[in-house]
Amino acid sequence: MINKPVGPTFLRPFWLILGCLLLLGSSAQDHRFDIWKGKDIVGSILVKRKVDGGRTHYVMSSFSEFDILWKQQVRSLVSTEYMNGGVSKCYSHVKVNGNVRDSSHFHLNRDSATCYVHPDEHFVHEGLVEWTTARMYYEEPVGQQSVFVESVLRHCRLQHTGPGTYRLHFPDGKVNNYTYRNGRLEEVHVDRNFFELVFRRDG
Repeated sequence: MINKPVGPTFLRPFWLILGCLLLLGSSAQDHRFDIWKGKDIVGSILVKRKVDGGRTHYVMSSFSEFDILWKQQVRSLVSTEYMNGGVSKCYSHVKVNGNVRDSSHFHLNRDSATCYVHPDEHFVHEGLVEWTTARMYYEEPVGQQSVFVESVLRHCRLQHTGPGTYRLHFPDGKVNNYTYRNGRLEEVHVDRNFFELVFRRDG
């Protein structure tokens, strides 16, 4: 990846991303993950994938509510579209108690992509993006040493920790642990300083 200044990148409005859920339609491959905090279910994640010719579109939406010093309502949405084997565009958006915490925008133009990461980071990414966190919900990343994370628009180190288990390292030192059984994602452990969440497949 090459970081170099570009002009202001327009981040698409959140409602346009939300419209992706409708565009996928009933023919999409849907999965649901419950969000656990300790012994309680505090939210859910809906993941969708639709393949249409040379395009593959992933959408992940989530809502959770839990207490960490005070009540927090967290809503997130990720939209990732592949074309000809690589990511052509992706968006991500996270709101906590109605306020934007994270957002990003990636748009491919020929061989490079313009990127924006909230609040004011603009750069160009060069090179093919094949593996993303969205794809990890549908395929086990066998043999991969890094995965492109939509929220930061960077490749992050992926560590194979055992049979069907992987640890994804974020730039800020945080980690997510993924567990697969027979190639199917079953759980994601989200380890943070003050809490731990588990995304567990429902059914």
